[in-house]
Amino acid sequence: MNCLINNTIDSYLRKGRKVEVVKRYIRMKYRVHIDSISMTKRMQMLNLEY
Repeated sequence: MNCLINNTIDSYLRKGRKVEVVKRYIRMKYRVHIDSISMTKRMQMLNLEY
């Protein structure tokens, strides 16, 4: 599940979506509640710059 969430974050942020939109999509699609701080830490862990 981690890889799936990481790939989702990566792909939608490359398309120019905001963090709040990606967070809402993950909550609706996968039923996983994740906050903005955790998403930004995942982005830092993956070395993503958006």
